[in-house]
This record gives sequence, structure tokens and C-alpha cells, in this order.
Amino acid sequence: MTPDQTRAFADRWYAAWNAHDLDAIMACYEPTIRHSSPFIKRYNGTDDTFLDGIGAVRDYFGRALERNPTLRFDPLHMTTGLESVILVYKRMTGDLAAEIFFLSPRGLIERSVSHYG
Repeated sequence: MTPDQTRAFADRWYAAWNAHDLDAIMACYEPTIRHSSPFIKRYNGTDDTFLDGIGAVRDYFGRALERNPTLRFDPLHMTTGLESVILVYKRMTGDLAAEIFFLSPRGLIERSVSHYG
């Protein structure tokens, strides 16, 4: 990954989420996505710590958008790895969040790990 590739990825991801455009959000992810978040247990009512596959992730993100009609992510920082990106942002609640995205050769997210503080 280069810093320019990271910026392009971040711009696309933030734009999709801030537009509440579920199709554009999901276009950032591989069909085989594995997503983990501390909120999965709370909002899915299970002990699962991750979701596997685009269908499960789409359903989860869709419910998140419905629950949070004012959802907005404000970028604060990004870092570039060899095959990964970390985005740090402020959520609409004012809380900080960081996400690690492991990208496929196509530049799509194949694994994501959310962190909230």
C-alpha cells in the first residue's frame, strides 16, 4: 500500500458511510469478509465476536444505519501498512474509534477489526 492508495481507500470508505449508502459501503468489502466489533454481541444478541460473509455483514451494517440516522465518521488519522490500513476517526457521539482493515489484492476489505474508546 502507498499513502495515496490509503487516502483513496479512506475517502471512499468515509464517503459511503457518511452518505448512509449501504450498497457503496458493501462495495468496499470482499464477499468473504470477516468483521469483528465489540458491538456484535450487543446488537446481535449472541456471543459471536465476528461475522463471516458479505450477507451477515450487510445485515449488521444495515441495522446499524437504521439505529443511527445521524451516523457520521470524522477522519482524524490514517496509517499505511503493507496490506492493511488503520483509520482513526471520531464518531457522531464524540467517541474515538479505530479500525484495522486488511485488504485483498483488489483493494477490498477482507478482514476488519473495529475498536471503540
